[in-house]
Amino acid sequence: MGARENAALVCEYLARVSRGDPSFSDLFADDIVWWVTPGSKAGGTYEGRAAVLEMIGAGVERYAAGAPLTFEIERVVADDEWASVQLVLEARTAAGRAYRNHYHIAFQLRAGAIVYAKEYLDTKVAADAFG
Repeated sequence: MGARENAALVCEYLARVSRGDPSFSDLFADDIVWWVTPGSKAGGTYEGRAAVLEMIGAGVERYAAGAPLTFEIERVVADDEWASVQLVLEARTAAGRAYRNHYHIAFQLRAGAIVYAKEYLDTKVAADAFG
């Protein structure tokens, strides 16, 4: 796939997550690996679709049920193998606090699927919001 298709794929992933559409996982390769900034509660490396979905599910539980997750995409930079996204996530925590944090996620793509993600976020903002 080319740069344009890779950028579109990661934007589609974020749109599905924002809508609460469980089909977002259709965009993952079976052997996906997801790395999260070590200083965050979810920090670490998750290998395989099941482990990544478990990590994402645990994260979703930290947000208010039924409240939207809004992704403000600031920039997408892509080539034939990678698409990197700078974004701001706005949501409400399960405890009712407003949450607004900056993220950078570098996605590696292969044959129309996400095979690797490296996720950076402001861990202090997350810790202050989620405790």
